[in-house]
Amino acid sequence: MRKLNVVTFGVGVIGSLTAKFILEEKGGVMDLVGAYDIDQKKVGRDLGAVIGLGSSTGVKVSDDLRSVLTKDVDIAIHTTASYLKAAVPQIESIVARGVDVVSSCEELSYPYVVDKELTSKLDSSAKKHGVTVLGTGINPGFLMDALPIALTAPCKSIEKITVTRRMNAATRRVPFQKKVGAGLTMAEFQKAIEDGKISGHVGLEQSAWMLADAIGWKLDGVEIGEVEAVIAESPEKGYVDIPAGRVTGVKQSARGTVAGEPLIQLNFMAYVGSKEEYDQVEIEGIPPVNCRISPCIHGDHGTVAMLVNMAPKVVASQAGLRTMKDMQLPSAFL
Repeated sequence: MRKLNVVTFGVGVIGSLTAKFILEEKGGVMDLVGAYDIDQKKVGRDLGAVIGLGSSTGVKVSDDLRSVLTKDVDIAIHTTASYLKAAVPQIESIVARGVDVVSSCEELSYPYVVDKELTSKLDSSAKKHGVTVLGTGINPGFLMDALPIALTAPCKSIEKITVTRRMNAATRRVPFQKKVGAGLTMAEFQKAIEDGKISGHVGLEQSAWMLADAIGWKLDGVEIGEVEAVIAESPEKGYVDIPAGRVTGVKQSARGTVAGEPLIQLNFMAYVGSKEEYDQVEIEGIPPVNCRISPCIHGDHGTVAMLVNMAPKVVASQAGLRTMKDMQLPSAFL
């Protein structure tokens, strides 16, 4: 297989890590030929300097998409937005130039439950221009959807699926610790919730619907639980010292129900001081399946790897909007 010509759309944290991964470790199968960003502090500079590579790449960050998306580009790795309404116009601008897209946008992982009209338009546009669009990452995109989908393959019957992701936020970068409210008082935490500065885990709804759809369950709906604060019982050390009684992070859950019965349970916990870190899939059925990954998969590294590893599959896929359940995963079908 020939090398893929890749561009990064966005040179933020994930975009930078993705670019660095390709340049340092994927040179045998990928060429990073362009980088797009609107941050004027980055525009015009060599990508190597922007991402801290320590050497020149010959690729300059540009805010001119037309010059970045040349006819030789195979795929763009899009890493700038979590929500569909913000991501779709950006992705449309890539699709219109005949370039495939793999995106870390959480809502794009299963966008049908967000905005059917917008999703349909994006699908039509991708087919019109003969390109493929996929939203993926570590979660959503793998741990709470693609992985349990694959683990249902040996099951003759399934009664319930429970997926739990538990992580010690102290091992994550500072922006993530801030995102889960580490170090805040309860009053500050509640204010951050009201202001939208803490929004919980984006993707629980997408994962539940994708999982159900893949195995043939017709859900009544998905109930998303409120974002709850985890309170330190003793002093903890994150990016700041956290006294007992302050917030160390968050927990949140979602339930997919059929005839009022919760058949899918998703649990997300991220807080400084968690004594355990794991990703666990429990399938009650014949035969039962219980899979635990410990420690849990690192979110940033996992997302970067998913984006890069799925890129060749996206290029080889049928045109249109795709989700991870469409990427030839083994699964049960009930």
